[in-house]
Amino acid sequence: MPRKKTNGNAVIRQDIKENLQAGDTILEMKNIIKKFEGITAVDGVNFSMKKGEIVAIIGPSGSGKSTFLRSINGLENITDGEIDLYGTTGMVFQHFNLFPHMTCLGNITYAPIKVNGVKKADIEKRAEELLELVGLADKRDVYPGQISGGQKQRIAIARALAMDPDIMLFDEPTSALDPEITGTVLSVMQKLAEQHMSMIIVTHEMQFAKNVADRVIFMNQGKIIEEGSPEQIFENPKSERLHEFLNAVTSR
Repeated sequence: MPRKKTNGNAVIRQDIKENLQAGDTILEMKNIIKKFEGITAVDGVNFSMKKGEIVAIIGPSGSGKSTFLRSINGLENITDGEIDLYGTTGMVFQHFNLFPHMTCLGNITYAPIKVNGVKKADIEKRAEELLELVGLADKRDVYPGQISGGQKQRIAIARALAMDPDIMLFDEPTSALDPEITGTVLSVMQKLAEQHMSMIIVTHEMQFAKNVADRVIFMNQGKIIEEGSPEQIFENPKSERLHEFLNAVTSR
């Protein structure tokens, strides 16, 4: 049965659909509003995505990108609007939030065992496959304090994937990393894109968004100002605000 949650004027429905095909709607959001003490962080946003689609969200700091992303999985309770989610989500944050007292393997296996009741032997096998995917098979029994920031973020990606999500949400996953190691995290995300994983990515990595996304959304002051293919957004922007933003980020 679908799960339904109401919060004032907000309605959030989640329904797990087993046979969604590529191109089927997996997420629909209508008139999303989020206010913080009178400040409107997300202002009447409408958004939908298909299974297998990769959506990049760009925009200046404070434009509502992360708040909007966090409303999808309920980390932020929306003030108004409707969300229909046909599946589950996994999330990767700006900061890794790994358990320091657990090995890399333990960080990946903990939630599937405790939350989903997966057998330890089964999830350990899956975790080892995920460690291979993110290029850290040799860090199986190492603790987070013994690895770099880029490696921690790759473990965080593996941890999210271990819950077998239908949509992966990335909240500026490289913003806390040194430029030299950013590419290692982006390469893992590139692999997921090649596997047609449904992804929503809030990012300041413009070239990555251009190369990987099926659709790019530009947000400013809590609104979606413009959206389209990477070619449309980066090569033929229509709004003056997007022009200004792209000029600013490309001149750095």
